[in-house]
Amino acid sequence: MAAVVALDLSRGGLRGVQVEAPYTARPKLTRFAAVEVPEGTIFDGEIIDQRRATVAIKQLWKAGGFTTNKVVFGVSNRKVVVREVTLPAFTGPRRKTSLRFAVEGQVPIDLDDAILDFLPLRDVEDKGEPRQEGLLVATVRSSLESTVNAIERSGKLVDAIDFAGFSLLRLLPGPLRGIQAIVNVGASCTTVIIAAAAAPQFARIVPSGGDDVTRSIERALGVSFAEAELDKVARGLQGGATTTRDIEAETVLRENIANLIDSIRNTLNFWDNAHPDHPVSSVVLTGGGSRLTGLAPVLTRALGVPTSYGDPFAGFTVAPKLRESGIENWALELAASLGVAVGAKTSTPVDAQARAKAGGKPRVKAEGKPPTKTDGKNGKNRTKTAAEGKAQARAGKAAKAGAKGGRK
Repeated sequence: MAAVVALDLSRGGLRGVQVEAPYTARPKLTRFAAVEVPEGTIFDGEIIDQRRATVAIKQLWKAGGFTTNKVVFGVSNRKVVVREVTLPAFTGPRRKTSLRFAVEGQVPIDLDDAILDFLPLRDVEDKGEPRQEGLLVATVRSSLESTVNAIERSGKLVDAIDFAGFSLLRLLPGPLRGIQAIVNVGASCTTVIIAAAAAPQFARIVPSGGDDVTRSIERALGVSFAEAELDKVARGLQGGATTTRDIEAETVLRENIANLIDSIRNTLNFWDNAHPDHPVSSVVLTGGGSRLTGLAPVLTRALGVPTSYGDPFAGFTVAPKLRESGIENWALELAASLGVAVGAKTSTPVDAQARAKAGGKPRVKAEGKPPTKTDGKNGKNRTKTAAEGKAQARAGKAAKAGAKGGRK
């Protein structure tokens, strides 16, 4: 299996890690690099400035010495919507059209500019008619295409994209007993995915993340965003401020973290109230925004369940020399993208439909897919969708973006 680079995008920079033998039982991490990007290049996990992003991606490849042009990444931002829905049991070639028709009015996104995906969880009946309960994931097509186009303009191929909640669950499947919640605190939003026996059951995107806390410190102290970020990480939730300046910064930090914790607690309470016999029994933290001293014990007390940090590298063999590259410092940020490279991929006829409609133009195509057989862990099989660009056209074939659950 050809190698891929798991790409993480943030306001301050790009991180990439090369994964050998992706989509297998034991992939290996062999190369890593991180580069900074100018302010305004990336916002909310989306590439805004294509020209500067293209330059940065090329710099990242040079710095890391990556030997593949294939890219995978996870998506979770304020433009992603996740809903629990019950839909007709879709079958046959009209599945894509049927999904779009069935979810009309259920997501606050213009369906003409939407990428839709439905992960069926269970089969049910309603008045004798077969239906499926599951998770609907929707995002704005144009925002995702902006990122894909920048990647392809740098000469790279998008091999797979996934909703971060699903990729994180593959990376950190958790115990076979009990209910686990993965809380990924990103830059602009926090993704909460609740799973039973490693299968997704519920997901929410909280529109608040680490950057919101950093900006509050930036304003309070009158420093740059970068300085505020360093202050936030160094200060943590340990307390002990003595000067007026430190007390003000600590107060702002705690107020913002309290708001985030309230949102996480409300999400877990919603689940617990709806499933009193199956409450959340443990929480796993990931994401760069969770890199805050004292956050795990504070969450343990606030949520009333054990909270710990996940190990994004646990499912990988890590090349010895890679340990010296500083990759450990970025493990939490890389988690969502690394999860995209875990588990097998299969193809779908949707790819051919996407190519025909794309007319050779760069686009990302993902629609509803028939249920795939899985091993109960959110599918060690996943369905690929297409992410087509100019680079693929020149090569005479399309690079297909894999989809498992919410893959786009």
